[in-house]
Amino acid sequence: MKRLVMLTAVVLMTVGLSAQSFFTPVTADQLRSGEKALTGTFLIRPEFTVAGNVIKPVFIEDKFSSFEVSFATRIGFGASYSLYKLVNDQPYNVYSFAAQLSLATIERPNMGILLTASAFDLYGLSPSVGIGYDFVKDSPIKQNWFLMWGLGKTF
Repeated sequence: MKRLVMLTAVVLMTVGLSAQSFFTPVTADQLRSGEKALTGTFLIRPEFTVAGNVIKPVFIEDKFSSFEVSFATRIGFGASYSLYKLVNDQPYNVYSFAAQLSLATIERPNMGILLTASAFDLYGLSPSVGIGYDFVKDSPIKQNWFLMWGLGKTF
């Protein structure tokens, strides 16, 4: 099942990326300006996230016990669906939704998936919130999910 989900994600990204240059910076020529706040151009762009806080549930003998909170223990890299608009003739990332590969820096397991939402470009970084899932063999689903918030960078 996990392989099918990953294969589907790769195929969808390949189709979406065929129409644009993925690793080149967004230029004003790629965008069209609009009058309303939510009009602009949607692009698929690479995104990098550093989790400030990660909150994971803790279970003792299959009963919920508490939450474990860690600081700066996750990074993520993946593709985002981002809204861009022109502000003072410069591209501005209004908001983005991303699917990312999550890598733990000090925790086990070392890999998972992360779905994030970012908004408000502040000095090149965006506040980001998300939900993730760690791949742990022979472990129940309820023990492997986590919530995070931190900073994201859309390229």
